[in-house]
Amino acid sequence: MKRVLVIIVVYNGMHWLERCLGSVYADADLFVLDNDSTDGSADFVASHFPRAKLVRSAENLGFSKANNLGFEWAVKKNYDYVYLLNQDAWLEEGALEKLLAAAEAHPGYGVLSPMQMQDGCKEPDVQFEKILRSAQNDKTQTSQNDTGVDCHSEAEGRRICRVKRVMAAHWLVPVRVIEQIGPFEEELFPHWGQDDEWCNRLHYYGLKVGVLPDARAVHDRASREEPLESRVRRNYYTGSLVRMCNPDCPLSLSFLYVILFTFVKAVKYRSLSPFSYFRQLLRDLPRVRVLRRGYNKPPGEGPRG
Repeated sequence: MKRVLVIIVVYNGMHWLERCLGSVYADADLFVLDNDSTDGSADFVASHFPRAKLVRSAENLGFSKANNLGFEWAVKKNYDYVYLLNQDAWLEEGALEKLLAAAEAHPGYGVLSPMQMQDGCKEPDVQFEKILRSAQNDKTQTSQNDTGVDCHSEAEGRRICRVKRVMAAHWLVPVRVIEQIGPFEEELFPHWGQDDEWCNRLHYYGLKVGVLPDARAVHDRASREEPLESRVRRNYYTGSLVRMCNPDCPLSLSFLYVILFTFVKAVKYRSLSPFSYFRQLLRDLPRVRVLRRGYNKPPGEGPRG
């Protein structure tokens, strides 16, 4: 029996915790890190889910650092897999079992995700649907299944839809992969973008990212609106950092794209904020270079910049 550690980072998540933790409590061990919540989330976990490993942080560590502590615990305690689960997300019955079976049958996948649905499971999460539609542009060895999604058919096993990336609201990851490619980058991606950057690293090391269409889960964020400044930071600044850190593309080419991207986003958002964030990107360049030099791979198998 493979050992799975479910890692849940909590910050004022009382609205979702019963469904979130309850969906996995019977099937796996839980590592819950509370990022200094003020709504009683940590006490709720302690009283209602006493078997969970609860870590109470005295400050908000952010998403990357908090999950990295869970990674460290999984390695230390010899788990086989970790499952990253957002506080505003939960799994449908049987989803984790299906994901584990697929991961065991196809060890070339560094990340497997279920179908990430809106609450009610009638429609895919909006951002998740965009990822699936993008994957359909690759028509090589695809087949249609009953979910309406074109997926690569894996021999002798479940169909898996190959994607370039998928949000870390639902991730099944072998612990051996974490040991191979390292944890999330905490300095450049404390809150956003770490999942995209990690997926780029997976591809660089020859590993795959996939979605299992017959496993379903919920990511409940449809009713939340994002302020303009937050969208600019996430889409322009964080997106540019992810591109600059991608080891499969020379840094000089990535940076040229970012320069053009700055003007495009300034026009799109009718804002000068992208130019302010561009100055921050210039200050981030030394750290980006350090990160790219840290990737280890046999010579001749791709640029690091």
